[in-house]
Amino acid sequence: MADESTTNCCCEAVAENDDNSVCCGDYEVTEDSKVENPTNSKKEIDSETFKRIKDMAKSLDIEIIGFGKIPKEQMEENERLQYSNAIVFTMKIGDEIINEPPSEFAQNLNNLLYDKFGKATYIISDYLRQNGFATQVAHPHQNLLDLPKLAETAGMGVVGRSHLLITPDLGPCEKIGGAILTPIENLSFSKENTHKWINDYCKRCGKCIKVCPEDVLQKEYMDDNKAEFIESRCIGCNQGCTYCIEGCPFYKDGYDYVKEKHDKLEAKLKEKGKL
Repeated sequence: MADESTTNCCCEAVAENDDNSVCCGDYEVTEDSKVENPTNSKKEIDSETFKRIKDMAKSLDIEIIGFGKIPKEQMEENERLQYSNAIVFTMKIGDEIINEPPSEFAQNLNNLLYDKFGKATYIISDYLRQNGFATQVAHPHQNLLDLPKLAETAGMGVVGRSHLLITPDLGPCEKIGGAILTPIENLSFSKENTHKWINDYCKRCGKCIKVCPEDVLQKEYMDDNKAEFIESRCIGCNQGCTYCIEGCPFYKDGYDYVKEKHDKLEAKLKEKGKL
């Protein structure tokens, strides 16, 4: 399995200690903060500022917001992480990207979405800084931490067999990123993840493995519900490939339909004493 420092990437590993390292194509991450961090950060956010952040996110086409805590051991292992509390964002991958076959043009569309997502994250980060809250931006195209896993910790969804985050609203059809790390302590942190059933569904499914033209996902080597991911084979980061998204039942049929189908199967298996 790929180590944690490269699980956001679909190509060759990048240097662990390079804050500006990227993993996808020739996309360059730039520092877009316009506001300096406050010297003494506030630790609690008021309801008006919180509502403003949610409204800003919606106006910037951010679909889902979650709140998670980075585990203590991860903070100790990664000295680049400044704060352990995180605001996590997702942005929908549009049909113009999904419907475009792998190509340089498809990758350019992906890069434009990443650019839009990154800029949106910095806008929200600057607003927080203006209001006295310290922030550290984890750009969606930057190798700072495992963003899909962070989104799972925030209860937003579950990382499926394809290593993509699956959420109720968007299935696997989203970019995860725009995480803002902050010392704010009174965020609405998720106490449980109600989407864990996805793990069991993914173990039985495997359609993402079958549709991948590059054999990126290895069925024979499993870690929990996920297949081994061969980064060097994946063309998602240099040709904008989305076949694993298109083949996923959560994309084709929707979260609710898949959940209903899963529950019926589970009920039958329990009835036959196979669970």
